[in-house]
Amino acid sequence: METTRAKAPFDRRVRRTRAAIKQSYLSLCSRKPSGQITVKEVMSLANVNRATFYAHFANLEELTAAIEVDAAEHIEARCEEEFAGKDLRSAADIACAVCAAAMGEPDELRRVVSHGSTGRGRDLLREKAWSRWSAALGDGNSEGEGAGEGEGGGASDELAFDLLFDGCLGVIAEWLDAEGRIDDEQVKATIRAAVQKLAG
Repeated sequence: METTRAKAPFDRRVRRTRAAIKQSYLSLCSRKPSGQITVKEVMSLANVNRATFYAHFANLEELTAAIEVDAAEHIEARCEEEFAGKDLRSAADIACAVCAAAMGEPDELRRVVSHGSTGRGRDLLREKAWSRWSAALGDGNSEGEGAGEGEGGGASDELAFDLLFDGCLGVIAEWLDAEGRIDDEQVKATIRAAVQKLAG
């Protein structure tokens, strides 16, 4: 039977190998389009063999999805830091705090919202954002009264939220592509106005 002590170095080795594979793929992505990258190139740069690569990832799409989830989790951790010690009650305030946190991680955000993404990171952010949104509307604050039925509201509330979420991601994607031509405050003001219109 494997002991915890024996398992710990193995777990660290697994994490190191996975991190090396991910970093190699990201390094290659900075040099050429992801569609032109091969598993062989990733293996060579990460200094792993074929069996090791496939022990961790079934294919490049699964590797990309894992990187997107890492990015989304990083953004989420930044959101939690942004919320710490703040009494954010309105849906608009929460949305702006999430937006500010996400915009503080542009590289991670780019991995989640890029056109070639698998959607796994986006789905994770959507799930967390929906939890915050439904909680804000369920509080019975002035912005959320009548907008939902307790936690989460109904199907129409979720559909409206999805449209809002996709719109906000679109605004943020434009901000990422604009390379400094769109002011951060413009993005936040646009998102605040959209949230207030839906929640009000």
